[in-house]
Amino acid sequence: MTIKLDVVGIGNAMVDAVIPSNKTEIEKHKINRDSMNLIDEDLKNNLHDQYKIKEMVGGGSLGNSMFGITSFGGNGSFIGKIKNDEIGIYLQKDMVREGLQFPLGFTSPDISTGCCTIFVEDDGTRTMCTFLGAGTLIGPEDILPEHITSHQIAYLEGYLWDNQNAKMAMKKMVDICKSDNQKIAFTLSDLFCVDRHRDSFKELIENDVDILFANEDEIKAQCQSDSLDKAIEYAKSLNMIVAITKAKDGSVIVNNNEVIEINPIKVDKVVDTTGAGDLYAGGFLFGMAKNKNLSTCGHYASIAAAEIISHYGARPLVKLSSLI
Repeated sequence: MTIKLDVVGIGNAMVDAVIPSNKTEIEKHKINRDSMNLIDEDLKNNLHDQYKIKEMVGGGSLGNSMFGITSFGGNGSFIGKIKNDEIGIYLQKDMVREGLQFPLGFTSPDISTGCCTIFVEDDGTRTMCTFLGAGTLIGPEDILPEHITSHQIAYLEGYLWDNQNAKMAMKKMVDICKSDNQKIAFTLSDLFCVDRHRDSFKELIENDVDILFANEDEIKAQCQSDSLDKAIEYAKSLNMIVAITKAKDGSVIVNNNEVIEINPIKVDKVVDTTGAGDLYAGGFLFGMAKNKNLSTCGHYASIAAAEIISHYGARPLVKLSSLI
C-alpha cells in the first residue's frame, strides 16, 4: 500500500523580503497600502536599493502554508518555477531543508526567481509588492502525475489565476488529483484577486473545490455582500468546508449548515501580520491530512496564525508541533 504525503501545493515560488516601514514611505511609491501589488523587476530592485531588508526567507503565499505544514510535522510537495539564480538556489535549499519535495527544480531559462517585498508597519499592517518572476512561466506541461499523485490534499492559490498558462496548469492538476481521490483546497488569496476573477473563481469553487479559505473581506467580495452573516449563508450554500478568518476575532468554519466559531489565540503584541492567513491554512490542512475534526483543525490553524503575528516574517520561530 502506497503511503500518501499530506499536501501538494501549486503556487508562485518566491522569497519574502521584509522591510519595516510606515504609511508615508509606502504612499511615496503610489502602491496600494495594506494589499498585494504586482511590480516589475526594476521596481523590486529599486526598493531593495532604497531600504534595508530586515529578513529574507523562502515564502510566497503557498510556500508559507507549506512551510507551516512541515513545521507541524507534516510533509508534502511544492509545484513552482524558479531560476538557477541566487534567490532560486536559496529557495530550493530552504524547501529541502524544511522537508518539502520540489520536483520541478530549476526550470526557468531566463526570468529571475520571484520575490515578494513586504513593508511592515508598527501595528503589523503589511503591504506586499510582488515580482512574480519565474512563477509566471508555469504551465500545463509542468504538471506531471508522478509529481502530484499520492498526496491526500491538493492546495491551489488564487494568485496564480492571473496567468492563463498557470490557470491551465491548475485545472490539469485538479483533474489529476480528483482522479487520485484527493481533496481540493483553494484560497481566494486577495481581495483584488476576487475582484478580477469572481466569475471564474465561482466556477472553480462550485465544480471542483472541497475546502475553501478566505478572509472576511474576500468571502464578502466573492458573494458580493457587505454582510458577514450573508457571506456565511453563501458559504453554507456551497456544501463544502469553508474557513473564514476574521483577524483579531478568530475565525469561523462552515460545513454545510454547521457553523463552528474558532477563538483566536491571544498574543502579547501583533508585530507583523505577514503570512497569518497562509499559516492558518497550513495548520488547517495539516489537521485535515491527519483526520482531525474541524474544531481541532481550526485550533491548529489559530495556533499557527498566532505564532506568526508575534514576530517579523512568515516563518515560525519554533516548531509548531511543540505548540499542540
